[in-house]
Amino acid sequence: MSSIVRLLSSMVNEVCSIIEIKKERRSDLHRGLQFIKREMEQVIGLMEDKNKECRGALQETRIQQLQEFVYDFEDFVETLRDPPPYSKLLLVAMKMDPRTEQLRSIDHFKETILSLGQYFSKQSPESSQSQDPDQGAMSDPDEDADEEQLQSIGGPKSEIVELLKPSPGEEQKLRVISIVGCRGVGKTALARAVRKKYSSSDEFDCVAWVVASGCNNKKALLDKILESVREDLARRAPDAENAPKEESEGASTTKPNLQDILSHKRCLVFVDDVQQALVWKDTVDACRKNGSRSKIVVTTSVRSVATACSSGSYVYRMQILSDADSESLFWRKVYGSETAHPPDALVTGSKSIFSKCGGLPRALTSVAKHLNMKGDTLESTHCIDVGQNLGKDYLLGTNNAESVFKEMRRALMHCYGSLPDYDHRSCMLYLGIFPKGHKIKSKSLVRRLVAEGLVVDEGCKCFEELIDRCIVEPVQICNNSVVAKRCQVHGVVLEYIVHKSVAKNVVTLIQGHEPVLKAASTQARVRRLSVQSSTKERFDELDEDKAALRSLTMFETEPTDLKMCKMLRILDLEGCHGLDQEGFLEGLSELLLLKYLNLRSTRINKLPTKIKKLQRLETLDIRDTDVKILPLDVIMLPKLAYLFGKFQLPEVPTEGKDADNLYEFLKKKSSLHTLAGFVTNKRRSPEHVVLIARNLKKIKVWCNDTPADDAGLFPDYTELASSSAAASDRPSKRKRNWFGKTHVVPDDYACPWSRAQECQSRSLDFIKLLKIRATPLDSVSIVSSGVCSDFLSSLEGGKRTISSIKLRGILNCLPDSNKLRELGRIKKLQLFSTGLTVKDLSALQVLLGLEYLKLVEHADRFCDSVFVVEKNGFQSLKSLCIDAPKVPEMQFKEGSMRSLTSLYLLCSNSQKPSGVIDGISHLAKLSEVILHSSMQRAWEAVANGHPNRPCVKRQPEPTANTQ
Repeated sequence: MSSIVRLLSSMVNEVCSIIEIKKERRSDLHRGLQFIKREMEQVIGLMEDKNKECRGALQETRIQQLQEFVYDFEDFVETLRDPPPYSKLLLVAMKMDPRTEQLRSIDHFKETILSLGQYFSKQSPESSQSQDPDQGAMSDPDEDADEEQLQSIGGPKSEIVELLKPSPGEEQKLRVISIVGCRGVGKTALARAVRKKYSSSDEFDCVAWVVASGCNNKKALLDKILESVREDLARRAPDAENAPKEESEGASTTKPNLQDILSHKRCLVFVDDVQQALVWKDTVDACRKNGSRSKIVVTTSVRSVATACSSGSYVYRMQILSDADSESLFWRKVYGSETAHPPDALVTGSKSIFSKCGGLPRALTSVAKHLNMKGDTLESTHCIDVGQNLGKDYLLGTNNAESVFKEMRRALMHCYGSLPDYDHRSCMLYLGIFPKGHKIKSKSLVRRLVAEGLVVDEGCKCFEELIDRCIVEPVQICNNSVVAKRCQVHGVVLEYIVHKSVAKNVVTLIQGHEPVLKAASTQARVRRLSVQSSTKERFDELDEDKAALRSLTMFETEPTDLKMCKMLRILDLEGCHGLDQEGFLEGLSELLLLKYLNLRSTRINKLPTKIKKLQRLETLDIRDTDVKILPLDVIMLPKLAYLFGKFQLPEVPTEGKDADNLYEFLKKKSSLHTLAGFVTNKRRSPEHVVLIARNLKKIKVWCNDTPADDAGLFPDYTELASSSAAASDRPSKRKRNWFGKTHVVPDDYACPWSRAQECQSRSLDFIKLLKIRATPLDSVSIVSSGVCSDFLSSLEGGKRTISSIKLRGILNCLPDSNKLRELGRIKKLQLFSTGLTVKDLSALQVLLGLEYLKLVEHADRFCDSVFVVEKNGFQSLKSLCIDAPKVPEMQFKEGSMRSLTSLYLLCSNSQKPSGVIDGISHLAKLSEVILHSSMQRAWEAVANGHPNRPCVKRQPEPTANTQ
């Protein structure tokens, strides 16, 4: 709900600015705006006072209505900003005075906000909670599938059984194994299959089953576990021992507590559907860990819960079925027979079913049971119908589909309904914009959400929460990773999201030649449109609906004239063709409200000068285009924060008023945060002045120049910066530009080049220029054959040290150990093709704050020596990635890399592991090892021999849409 409050607050500010413009008229329009402003402020107060996140259907409907009101009113306010092209008297004479229509709109807005205000003043959390149709989904949906469906997963049952066995030399302590995966993947069925194996054996003194749903504190969960354990112990006890006994006088009647039972008995406890990490942590902390021979198996759909419960390979990640296993399970359920073979017509008609179910056992069995009811009348048309309408008719339940879909619906409703608040649910529904199989770029998505006002900033946790809950799946292993770079929504989950988001008017879809998927309400206006593999003619069918469009995303579609889309804030045309047609880009420059513009992977070769009209633009992405030179007008956009591409910086004015204006803008008005990046053939160039932009935090540079010897031609920029700062504190009317010409500038600033007598060169060294910044950069990436060494040696210690560095190019050597120790703020370091050996690079172990290190080398000499890590070396390092032809010899001393959890060995031609890695057991916190897909299986044994039994993964091969 906080996103709605932010939208309302923003609109209050907008109205205030309009009132200031109109206040001299004291007209009805002015009074109407004042009234709406007061009512919106009142609604904000009511929503903040009732910040209980009530989940009722009526509550969500009212919030949707409020959001629609804000969108409409925001669009209306935008029409008031600019005066009409003709004088007021002329418009009145022509009977075209807009004020009449404006006043009608004001009256309508007054009625709407009054109605909504009355609702929010009366509603209570208790009344709305009971009306939530998804409330049933808040408890755990039964995932108890047949064990036979697990037989085709490749032996997950035997893998869990193997994890339950004691490891050689392992000390006795409570062990927790977590089974994690999305809902419907068969976690509970797997756990029941393992339980069944042990229930009739004597390997454990007790086998107990507990459902954790509804346990919101440790006492509730501990009581459930204790009750189940006692029941099974009583069931297993001989009749004589099981009979009630009279307590002797003075004897204690206290029953043994859970700690005592787990310590003295060998128990196997299954805890199904744990959803809260804190509750589980408190529960385990209440149990004695050391000296216990008991085991606990937990199932959960939340990744953070799994990692809180277990570590390493004791976190078992459930996988979806392969194509062959999906077909085998599906047809077995359709025909109720192992040997039946479907006719070709049914196989063809069921293709969309397999595509949308995506290997999820629960979805496949639900559809199969539905088709099984058709009996001998089953035809391909039945399969086609289910495939086409799976989301709308069967998963949302709009056609009263059979109960076979009940559990799948409950699982999907739980994914949506259990999210923490309205903002998270809005973020989930927003994913309906993307087509099936699309790899969603996480950072790009968050920037879109920010531009839409759905989240506050890039620190948003909503998307991370969706990943944590297995609603969104990472599609590639990221080497630095807290948040996956690219993710994908599972097929059946996407089906649910698409139709849920359409029903709530979050998204409208045009898919190929299929009918437009649009909200059923005739009053719903199209706000966000996704056009997928369609034609511009289909887009033109929207006609008047284009007027309220705020977000337009096109996939593999040739765009058309967008002149009617004046309210667009988001325009994503990545990969589209036809943008180079005459006048198209100039037309985009008329979309004055644009905040996010993605032209990546299009055929454009230049940006029009009219782009300077996009004064609200925050993100511009022109990567993988033919744009070679960036217009200065782009740099001068006041709101532009994120600029992506590979271009040369524009020529900049070097003297006179234009130079002064540029410097004034960069130092005081520029919002530029990320410049990634620019190409320069010269290390020294006037264009590098862009790097002094006040908010700049991240840059990427491709530099083709080599270091020069004429350092004497360049001033001491540190001295220049300090002298400029001092000069700015005293009045001054006459300054010099960097060519020595005198001109008048304001009193309150001084350019770094203002002391021209000290600056004999007509250009700026971008490496030295970074030193004079008032605030340090957070991230620098340099691709160069000549300047990487100079950059690394130029770094200084203290609070100004850059925290993330990526260098691609030859390094003659590393700075000495004393200098490296001063660079304690470097947290992330990536080095590519440096020409150094692993022995050279082991000197980096003195970087006290380094958390992530990636070394990519393909020269043979990289592995000519040994990578030795001494005691206390790399003491903060959490992730080490080595990408080379083979694994170099590595030696980890006791007490080294005490924080390391992830080890990436991405070495395609590696030899057998014998003798290559020494001391891996000294990595006390190691929890995962990621290997190149082609490495021999013997490398897995190296990881399995670690006391922590770290999880071993294979890095998948790159696929389309992952670049």
